[in-house]
Amino acid sequence: MAIKGPLSGIRVLDMTQAHAGPFGTMLLGDLGAEIIKIESPLGDILRLGEKKMSPFLYYTLSLNRNKKSLVLDLSSDEGKKVLYDLVKISDVVISNARAGVPERQGTDFETLKKINPEIIRCNISGYGETGPYKDYPSYDIIACGQSGILSLSGEPGRAPVIPGGVAFADMCGGIFGVFSVMAALIQRNNSKKGMKVDTNLLDILLLMQQVMFQSYFLSNNVPGPQGNRHIMISPYGVYPTKDGYLTLGPSDANLVISLVGLDWMLKDEKFSELANRMANRAEFDLHFEKALLEKTTDEWVKILRDENDIACGPVVTYDKVIDDPQVKHNNMIKEMEVHGEKYKTIGSIFKMGEEIKGEAEAPADLGQHTEEIIRDLLGYSQEQTDEIIKLNDESVSRLKKKLKSI
Repeated sequence: MAIKGPLSGIRVLDMTQAHAGPFGTMLLGDLGAEIIKIESPLGDILRLGEKKMSPFLYYTLSLNRNKKSLVLDLSSDEGKKVLYDLVKISDVVISNARAGVPERQGTDFETLKKINPEIIRCNISGYGETGPYKDYPSYDIIACGQSGILSLSGEPGRAPVIPGGVAFADMCGGIFGVFSVMAALIQRNNSKKGMKVDTNLLDILLLMQQVMFQSYFLSNNVPGPQGNRHIMISPYGVYPTKDGYLTLGPSDANLVISLVGLDWMLKDEKFSELANRMANRAEFDLHFEKALLEKTTDEWVKILRDENDIACGPVVTYDKVIDDPQVKHNNMIKEMEVHGEKYKTIGSIFKMGEEIKGEAEAPADLGQHTEEIIRDLLGYSQEQTDEIIKLNDESVSRLKKKLKSI
């Protein structure tokens, strides 16, 4: 049983690939929308030619649940006709491409609204649809550098690091892209008109740094790498322990200092108040870190959090995360199956009681639903359907030869 939820009845033509777009459309699918993933004959670039279960398929397996896969060669008249016929009966078309690609492809809003005046057309680009950078290629790491977020990431005096090691820009791009789509859907309920919705990774990352930029605007001080400590509060950050690392959030600082065995600091004017601790931070951190090295992370969590309600926690690796009792309670680790092989994945974050029902469907094979969509949904004859599938197969051979010659 497919997912039924608040977006059931909404059909999305997903022309995205790689990370940003597929992440966003997965969220729509988790809320019940019907997602038709339109792929080239060679598939999403991150399928990497793989079809069966493989460690190389981790992008596909993690981002493409609850989607049907339709293969279309959009360079052909036949493929374009199928797409346009689908636009007539769909609500949203979404892509993540640089500016100008939808126009060249014939999938831009101005073209599609003539086919379906109520269509919502969203594109997630690197820099935006207009401006001096609109034609430049961009990916997650490019946006992180261009937006300034990499200048904050890492330790002073060392090279910037990828924030968290995850595709932060891409995931934010997907989230804000579909956030805009849902706003457009609400507006359409009143206006009965479609809408062009554009967002880009550069703008989104500027927004995600709202607080840091506000500090810069007010102080005119350019921030540098933030390291692993808060710039305005101490103690606050990541600290080493006897066997690992401990995170400390904002809390009763005097109580924390006392609990770690540094009562004498509360009587020393260099450390008794926050402003003085910040002015003497290097010396404070030296004493504080030395005290924390006396016990294990679990021992400190018990003393600080469990017994005294201090906001803190351990820094844990993935093998510990998946066994965490709260993660298990929240039912965030799901098991799915592809071709008889089971695998674990991160589940949906949406918890809406009885509003969301059913079990997520595993990611589809490339073109798994091509015949079903063309013949059954659109009503093409079997002969027409077979001809389009044949054209797709011929396109694969042609594209592979072209790639070999490059």
